[in-house]
Amino acid sequence: MNKKYKVILLFTVIILLLIGISISKKNQDKVNISGGILQEGVIPGYTEEEIKEILQRKADESSFSFEINSRPIFKDGSSEGNLRIANPPYNKYSIKVEIKLDSNSKTVFKSGEILPNHYIEYAKLTKRLKAGEYNATATINAYDTKTGEYKGTSAAKLIIKVES
Repeated sequence: MNKKYKVILLFTVIILLLIGISISKKNQDKVNISGGILQEGVIPGYTEEEIKEILQRKADESSFSFEINSRPIFKDGSSEGNLRIANPPYNKYSIKVEIKLDSNSKTVFKSGEILPNHYIEYAKLTKRLKAGEYNATATINAYDTKTGEYKGTSAAKLIIKVES
């Protein structure tokens, strides 16, 4: 191989590595868990004033907060729906969410750990559902972010709509 060819090859490899590192860092704040993308920050849809208010709130050790869409919609049984599960930045605890159908107690969604100031806006269900509306319950368990110790449970009623 001549020297000119080696220099061009080396230069090309370096450029490709830099592009790969750049793409990797760009996607580092998005993690795919349980059929959804876990992202850092406040879930979209709030005004700047509401975001400031959220960031200024403080939670005490005896409680935890969460957000979840009580009427998520899925285009079909295998598409992503707008679950909008959020662990607000002022929370002291990480959360894990499990959604079960009220009719048969089958789990249709189970998240991994969602740290404070992280959210899942859209996700797929783990069980394919036919078109219709389904009553469901989301169970939200809270855990100490440092020790993993279980701290408590809350629940929310949902109506899951599958359009086709």
